[in-house]
Amino acid sequence: MTAYLANGFSPSMLPLPAYVQFTNIDIKEFCQVVTGGVQNAIGHQGTADLINGLCGSNLQVNRASIKANAGDQIYIITLLYRLEEGKVLKSDEIQRLYEEGKVQFIKAKVYGPLMEELW
Repeated sequence: MTAYLANGFSPSMLPLPAYVQFTNIDIKEFCQVVTGGVQNAIGHQGTADLINGLCGSNLQVNRASIKANAGDQIYIITLLYRLEEGKVLKSDEIQRLYEEGKVQFIKAKVYGPLMEELW
């Protein structure tokens, strides 16, 4: 099993067919994963800065592609609303959104086509 860290989610990250179970997680669980070893695919500096401040980590921006397999988990930090087209948040802007409760932490567990056997 591999754990990934991402600031977004797309079906292109998955082997198809696949099933994904999404679960909200708290900041404590999110930071345990971040500091416990995860493949980083955070693509924006402001997001990396927020995670580093919250979790005491030292993540660097890494615009890597994720190709998850059954059994993998993707830990996602995301906003609770859609930004205007082309908007890239700076560190202070995403920090403010976090303080306003507009940032969400999600665990996406990937299952293969035989999902029933895994649950």
